[in-house]
Amino acid sequence: MQQITYKPLKHILVCTNEREQGKDCCSHVKGYEIFRELKDWAKSSGLSSKVWVTRTGCLGFCNNVGATVVIYPDELWFKQVKKEEVQKIKDFILDSINKALYQSG
Repeated sequence: MQQITYKPLKHILVCTNEREQGKDCCSHVKGYEIFRELKDWAKSSGLSSKVWVTRTGCLGFCNNVGATVVIYPDELWFKQVKKEEVQKIKDFILDSINKALYQSG
């Protein structure tokens, strides 16, 4: 086993958990689409080394409105995130990264 010492500036976790039809879960409310949009955005923006986007299983906030998204190291948890709200997450990430880079440089 070898420890990885590199840490991203942000790590976004997106629930894409699937449950049987009729039960609330993030896959039924576009969890995978939200994950894909954030992952593709990080790559196309040249942020993939600074912003990691990972899909997860259940994060414990199943609902029929939107997916659960977590941002670390900020320890921000959002439930019921709709696809049309993903831009707010992108804006937060960019603003946060810019502040971090400005303060360190």
